[in-house]
Amino acid sequence: MSWENADKYQADVILVDARAQSMTIEEMAKKPTWAKLPAVKAGQLYPWRAAERYSYLGYADVLEELKANLEKARDDVVT
Repeated sequence: MSWENADKYQADVILVDARAQSMTIEEMAKKPTWAKLPAVKAGQLYPWRAAERYSYLGYADVLEELKANLEKARDDVVT
């Protein structure tokens, strides 16, 4: 997806790639379409740890973190 189309997807939560080579939230904040997203306005940006080892044990902590983040996220962000 291009940055020009990012605001076409009105999400209430965004999982941000936490790998070292990915753009930081500060870098993404410079993109005009990023600032328009409901999840960004609500501060509902959570890490997605895509580089974890591929095993049940390796992803257990990742999924627990995801679960905790989604439970604290508000569901009334997108109208």
